[in-house]
Parts: sequence; C-alpha cells; structure tokens
Amino acid sequence: MGKYTIYWCISSSDVLDLWSANLTWPDATFIPHAVDVTKNFGVISGFIYNGMNSTVKYSPMIYLFNFNSSNERPIVVNEYKPITTPGTWQDLLTNDNANFYSAEYDMSVSINQYGDVLVGMPFINRVLLFSVNISKPTQLYFVSRNTNGRALGNGKSIAWLNNGIAALVVNVYTLDYDWLTSQIQVYDIRTFGYNSNSTPLLIFPNNHEKIPKSLDPVFINIVSSPSSLALLDNSGHILIFLPTLPGFYLTVKDTGTMPLITTSRACIPGTFKNQSGIHDCTLCPSGMKNPGNFTTFCIPCSSDSFCPLGSVNDVPQSALENVIQAVPYPKSPESVVFEEILIKNMFLIGSNRCVVISPLFWTLIVGTLAVGVLIIMGISKYIIKDPRKKRTRELIKKIFRHTDLFGEGELWVGGLASFSAITLVCFAYAFSSHFMRQYPIETSSDSYFACDTTIRNAKFQTGLQSLAIPFSKPDQQMFDLLDNQTLILNVDFVNTFIKCDAISIDALLDLVWSTIRWLNCDNINSTLSLSVQLPYQHVSIQVNIADAKIIGALRIGLYGDKHESENYVLKQLKFYQSFFKNGSILARNLPVAVSLTKVINETLSIDGGESIFSGIFIPTFTVDHNSLFFTEDQFARSTLTVTTLNIAISETLYYVKNLQEPIAKSSEIIFQNLLFTTVCLELFGLIFLLFRLLLKPMYYCIRRKTPTHNQTHVDNKEQNCAHSLNDKTSGTTYVDMSHTAYL
Repeated sequence: MGKYTIYWCISSSDVLDLWSANLTWPDATFIPHAVDVTKNFGVISGFIYNGMNSTVKYSPMIYLFNFNSSNERPIVVNEYKPITTPGTWQDLLTNDNANFYSAEYDMSVSINQYGDVLVGMPFINRVLLFSVNISKPTQLYFVSRNTNGRALGNGKSIAWLNNGIAALVVNVYTLDYDWLTSQIQVYDIRTFGYNSNSTPLLIFPNNHEKIPKSLDPVFINIVSSPSSLALLDNSGHILIFLPTLPGFYLTVKDTGTMPLITTSRACIPGTFKNQSGIHDCTLCPSGMKNPGNFTTFCIPCSSDSFCPLGSVNDVPQSALENVIQAVPYPKSPESVVFEEILIKNMFLIGSNRCVVISPLFWTLIVGTLAVGVLIIMGISKYIIKDPRKKRTRELIKKIFRHTDLFGEGELWVGGLASFSAITLVCFAYAFSSHFMRQYPIETSSDSYFACDTTIRNAKFQTGLQSLAIPFSKPDQQMFDLLDNQTLILNVDFVNTFIKCDAISIDALLDLVWSTIRWLNCDNINSTLSLSVQLPYQHVSIQVNIADAKIIGALRIGLYGDKHESENYVLKQLKFYQSFFKNGSILARNLPVAVSLTKVINETLSIDGGESIFSGIFIPTFTVDHNSLFFTEDQFARSTLTVTTLNIAISETLYYVKNLQEPIAKSSEIIFQNLLFTTVCLELFGLIFLLFRLLLKPMYYCIRRKTPTHNQTHVDNKEQNCAHSLNDKTSGTTYVDMSHTAYL
C-alpha cells in the first residue's frame, strides 16, 4: 500500500493537494502519528523502520518542516531522533508492532504562539520540549524533557493555553499496557520551564477536585482555546474547564447532562491565586498565611510564630513544645570512698567562694592567730616589769598548758597549736553531718557547705534487663503498677482549620478495627487537639480526618496518672513529641510507631530500712520523618482526600533498672570522723615531736656558741642585783647563777 500526504490550505484553495509521502519525508519508511501546523512551519512525529536485522524494529522520529514558496508543499528542514538512555527500560523496547495502529503507540504534538513545541510519546513515557524560531523556522532546538517514572502514558494528548501554559493528558499504564489512572496536568512552562522536577499548576483530579460519576475515569484527548480546555473521556463524554477569577479554583458539579462545565470556588485557607485561569490555588509560602479572608494573596506571619508552608494562622511556638521526661541517670562520682572525700574537702582551698568555706583556710587563720599570740608572749617577757602583769602572763601560760593536746600539758605553745587542730576537726564533723543528709538526690539541694556544690552522698548503678527474667518480689509490685496504668493518647494537629466533626477514631481490637470515641476534642488557636483513652497499653490507633484542609505539623503525647502505694511511686506520665518540617505540610498517610520502655528506680535506705521504688514509661518514636510531610509538588500531585494517622503503641523487650545507694551511712561516717580526729592529733603531735627532738636542741646549741650583747647585759644586771642584795644583808650572800632561766 502506498503512503500519501494530504495538504489543504484553506486560505488559498478549497482543493485538496495529494502527493506521495516519499517526496516529503527523508526516510521513506516514516510512519506519521501526530502533527501540528502553524502559519509557516509544522512538526510531525512518528516511527521509522530500522530493518529486519535490527533489535529495535521501529524508532521514533520528529521532523520540522516548512512550506515550499512555489507550491506550498511541506519540506523537511530539520529532524530529531529521541535516543533512550542505555540500561533503562525504554532501551529494551523493540516496538515490533509500531507499523500497525495501536493506542500504545499514540503520539501528540502541539505548538504555541511563541514557537514552543511539545511532543508526547506515551510508549516511552516522555514529553519533549523544543523551541523553534518562528521568524526563521529552520532548526528544532531541544530544550528539556519530562518523564513520569517507570510507567507508560505520559503525554497522551497535549494542548497549549495562553501565556505559555500547557495542559497534558497523563494516562498511567503498566508495562503490559493495563490502564491505571488518568490525569490532566497543567504547567506554566513559559515562566518556570519544564522538566521532570517541575511542579504543575493543576493536577485534575486532586484532593479537592473530583471526577464526577458521570465522567469515565479514562481520559482520551484534550483541545484548548486560549483560556479554556475541553476533555474527552473514553465514553465520549466531554468536560469543559472554564477559567476562574483570581482567588478561585474550579470545581465540577455533576449535573448528569453533557457536556459538564466547571464552576468556581474560593481558595481554601492557606492557599491563594493571583491570576485568572484553569489552574489551582497555590500554597502560601513559609512565613506567610491566609486565614481565608484573603484569597488573592497571603499576608506575613508574626516573627515569633510557627508559620510553615500553607499556614492558616499565627500559631505560638509553644504548640510544638516537646515535653521530655527521660533524663540521663546520674553517674557515680570519681571517688565513692568517704575517707577520700573527707580528706579531699578538708585540705582543699580553691578560689573565690571555696576559700571562705575551706577548712584548711580557717585552720591556717587560727594558726596565724596562735603565732601572733606566741610573738606577743615572747615580747612581753622582756618588756613587762610589773610583778602583777608577770603573774597574769604566767596564768595565761598555765591555761594554754591545759589545752595542750600534743605534749600532754607540758608545753603552753602546744595549747595554742591545739586550737588549729580543733578548728580542722570541727569542720570535718560539720562537713560529715551535711554530707550524710545529701541522700537521696531527689530530696537534696546544692551542697553549699563544700566547694563542689554537686557533691552528693550517693552512688549509682544502671543497666538493661530482659523482661523474660523473673522479677524479685519488691520489683514485681512496681511492675504491676506500671502494667495497670491507664494511658490517654493526646494528638495535636497544628496550624489547621479542621474541626472535630471531620474526625473518626478506630482501635485495632482482636484483629478488627473498631470505632472508639474521644474524651475531648476542640480546635483552639488553629490547633486541633483530641484526647483518646486507650483500651489497653499495647494497641494500634487510627485517626481519620475526612477533610482536605492543610495541616502544618503534628504533636503526639501520652498521659497517665500518678499513684503512690507505701514505698512505691508510679510517676505521672506526661510527654509530648512534635513533628514538623520547614517548607512542608503534613502528609496524608502518617505512620508513627511508639515503643514504651519501663524505667525502675530503686533507692536504698540509708538507715537500713526498706528500699523506695519509683517507675515511669519512657517513649521512643520510630518514624520516617520525610514520609510525614509533603512538599508543594507532592501536595499538588496528591489525590487523597482523607488524612490517616496510624499510631502503633508497643513495649520494648527490656527495661531499665536504676539503683541508688549511699556512699557512707551514719556508722561509717562516725568511725571515719573519729579516725580523722586521731590522725589530726597524731599529725600535729608529730610536728611538735620533731620540734622538740631536732629544732629546739639545734636552737640552744647555736645560742651557746654565739652569745649576744643582750645576753651579756642580762648577766651583768643579774650580778649587780646579787651585789646589791649582799650590801643590804649582813654576812656573806651566795648567788646561784645556775638558776638563771630563759623563758
């Protein structure tokens, strides 16, 4: 069968011009599939035959043609052959049956007034964008391409609207060419370009624009005027998209009559539209909001509010506050021996406030005063002449001898030194008394009596234990309290106008989803908050929101009442975890897994009594943070109208056991203080022993070998006193100079 080309120029002739296609196409095997023509050029796409021995029997080809000035017949001036990427599924196609008509090999071509050309090839799932100089249409310039994943059907039909906006029918088929879905995608190609990452202005149907029941879901073709679009479905029904004014998007009312014509509806809160057209409203950017009063623009949010993509109101940051009850269990101090702690704190001076409370500092102060008294006593020996004052001096020395703890009352100087020892020992007793009361840490305050204010009379142990190991009887009572705690699930949907009437809640009971009721539900300050009492602790809850409105963030928490029983305390459970992402909105499917871990704290008694137990659940969230949120592009492509939050609550197979016990009990502290007192006395006694055995003999030895002028003066004075005494008495007077003493 021969191939022919028919050309009919309406403006110049009513006669059809028919000639052989071999006179037009460079490749005589070319099989045209789609064409579009402007005033002075056209673009046609089809297949060319590669021969019997070729793996790919038919390859796609695109021709740019002009018109002969003499006979106005088309002349091919340029061509473009799409080449598949090696290793991709498109590279494996052979196109064996492309020479026979099949919807699988449909193509589409459309040219706009700017010379932009779109060529759709659904069998390789690509739409190609070209550019042609309309004043000199001799070159077909490749610009970009758009693919739609591993599927077929992208670019089933193409139509340009005004201002460089294009509409495409995207039918999604499997690789076996089984139909899945149909969509109309609208892009502003002139402004934003066109590639695989481009975000459409409209995808029909979407989460708030539905296909009417009287329209077949399989789309076949579209045609356009500068501002409107007509859709033909698989059953021959027609839907006409009329442009809407700024601030409105189109919606379809199923009247049951053909053709169906769209109507307009105001943009939903959080979105805006500032131009006329068939395209959809756009999400307000981050930092902007639309509470529904402004449909053609968004207004700025306050700087201190939570204002994500698609915001509807100013929401305080406190709506996203995390409440964390899990805290790191304390580590035991470096030293857990009270003797080391006591010695370290008694002989530490430090700086700033540590100096004022340092026992060694005050011991040195008392020692300095003792040295001062010693100096005064030594000077008074030589300057006091009055016998009564001398007797007073002797009385003072006698008192100091009675306070001598080191020389057993022999040295009055030892009495002075004893005050320093007493000062140090008193500080040790005071420190020990305060330190003993620093247990447990729950009732302790800062240790202002020590340089290190964090010091506590407590040491700690922590570890994981399997729930499969049988519990001790004291532990079992704490586990029973935890297992019987009633939990309340709290969920906040932040920055949304959704109301409680759109909420339904199901619980998975005995492998069947059963409807349950909430305890409380309300939307306050654009945050929808609901509370649900869990039927039991390990349960899956599903929250369904039958509303397409935007949600900015999610906050999940659990609450459980406090309970006290003798030495057992079940702590109040009240935690919250928020999920949000800048530049995104909450997705439609929200899977969240919560694992609860039991934490048991045991505090041993310092006086040998029963231990005190406390327990609480600590949550761990397992989520794919990225899957919880939509970008603007994902929101535009989503067709889901129901937001579903799935929360699966389970328990880990282990628990955390924390043990707190005192570093030193009262008996140990008393013993260590007595031991410290003995050590101090022996230490000071050793110093005095060294003084008496070494320093004092050396001092007198030096004095005897080097007599001073003062010593000679004293000897002469005593001799004069002896002669004077001899003159006043009769007979001979004997003066024993050996009794002369030096104090």
